[in-house]
Amino acid sequence: MHNKLYRGVLVEDEPDHLGIPLEEPERTWEKLWIAAVDKFAIGGGCQILLVVDYVIAEAGSYFNLPARKEGFLPGAANMRLPRFVGERLAREAILFDRMFYADTPEGRLIANEVVAADEMDLAVSRCIERAVGSGMVSPGANRKAIRQQTEPLEALRKYLTTYAFEQAFLHLSDQLIVNLERHWNARQRKL
Repeated sequence: MHNKLYRGVLVEDEPDHLGIPLEEPERTWEKLWIAAVDKFAIGGGCQILLVVDYVIAEAGSYFNLPARKEGFLPGAANMRLPRFVGERLAREAILFDRMFYADTPEGRLIANEVVAADEMDLAVSRCIERAVGSGMVSPGANRKAIRQQTEPLEALRKYLTTYAFEQAFLHLSDQLIVNLERHWNARQRKL
């Protein structure tokens, strides 16, 4: 899902395999994506914030990536989060469980706008007006141009190779169960 939000959807009859030429422009249908965060965006929710075009967060909300505590990698966040917050803060978030509060300078590196809970609907409406005010052709083309510079398809493929290799070892680790029991309090949960 994250990849479709970020890279668009292939146009009909477009080849969908690893052999497609990487030097040709991506032929995708593009949409602008706006995320609205109330309370928190953790794990996959936080990763969504790294692929959408605009983030509106409720004052007091927070974002974090707890995958390390659970014993695995946080999807493509290792590749994407440094573009937003810099490598030092990304390492802190991924390796040391740092939370980003929306109404802090660091949180504003992820959230474009922070509003009171009762202003969320109005903020989303204003954002949509600004986004589609000139039609959708230019925004789609600009998304592709930005993406080509920040995350070319070949870079994503190389990252996912590392991700899959490392994740396989993590999933076979005894430490994974220990981490899940410690951080999810599995033994204290009632069904």
